[in-house]
Amino acid sequence: MKVAILGSTGYLGEQILEVLARRKDFEIILISGYSKERRLREQAQEFSVPYVFNPQGRKDFWKNSSTNLITDYDLLEEVIFQEVEGVFFAASGIEFLDLFWKLMDTSHILWVASKEIIILAGEIKSHLLKERENLIPLDSEHNALWQMLKWVKREEISWVYLTASGGAFYEWEGRWDDITPEMALAHPNWKMGAKITVDSANLVNKGLEVIEASSLFGFSVEEVEVVVQRESFIHALIGLRDGFSLALLSPPDMRSVILNAISLKKREANPFQSLDFSRIKSLNLSYPVPEKFSGFYLAREAGKRGKGYPALFCGADEALVRAFLSREICFGEISLLLERILEQKINPPRSLEEVKAIYRRGYQSAQTLILERKSIQ
Repeated sequence: MKVAILGSTGYLGEQILEVLARRKDFEIILISGYSKERRLREQAQEFSVPYVFNPQGRKDFWKNSSTNLITDYDLLEEVIFQEVEGVFFAASGIEFLDLFWKLMDTSHILWVASKEIIILAGEIKSHLLKERENLIPLDSEHNALWQMLKWVKREEISWVYLTASGGAFYEWEGRWDDITPEMALAHPNWKMGAKITVDSANLVNKGLEVIEASSLFGFSVEEVEVVVQRESFIHALIGLRDGFSLALLSPPDMRSVILNAISLKKREANPFQSLDFSRIKSLNLSYPVPEKFSGFYLAREAGKRGKGYPALFCGADEALVRAFLSREICFGEISLLLERILEQKINPPRSLEEVKAIYRRGYQSAQTLILERKSIQ
């Protein structure tokens, strides 16, 4: 299969390449990245990739390369529609939302890890997975649900739980404002990109995953609960009407998720780590999420409201996490400012363009609040 990897230089993109390197049935036609242009060239050389997409790419840097540099979105779409059969959306944010939207109704297989893309698309088209076998979630929790929902009928389900590791500060007893970017980026179980790791530290990420599950599977936000599972071995649970429950377990290793996602209708031998139950000392489950993680509940509230509030929340969170990582605001201010932004009144979006406008409004509102706080200090 001929594929493209959007976001190949990020942590997830690197893992996708590691998995595909073991597969002779996949040919990588296009990869994309931004700030890590040297790493992008190394990847292109290692996998003999004919096309690289980087809007900020330097043509002189690629002039002696056999890889074609693409800096234009129209040319990117042309290559993907004409030469590619599957696309990995491994980049965070909404940059490739339009492309995803156009590909949804094609035969292309779409492996999607971007929460923002799923959430914003879900504002217009709910239950994205209904009758769309070409869409495969790459989040470990949603991939687990995707697998289990093949085994049971919807009417047999009583409840659905996503699991959360609790992040770096589940037992934290200090002040939120004392938390530095370095502390927030030290996730105890998973290795991920900076944005999602910060979101995991305050459990905003888990609130977004609740909205994502609603967008993908058609559950209401109220039907999707979250339980803290510190070891990150259980990824999702489903309760059945007859009292039985299903849980999907694996090590906290995205390579296993990727392998399952690309194997489509068959299960293949896993060359990566597997669970050794003899070494598992305990499986701790805690519910509910502690009230100190107010960002989680704010994200759920945005999901319950719907009608553009998830997009507003996503845009604001993007700006606030960037500000925290650049030390413009404190860790605790992320949720405080998110709460203020959700006080806005917005009109429900009627098109994808209006959804994107609401996302930008959330981003800009956050930037305004950040500047206001700077002027006070």
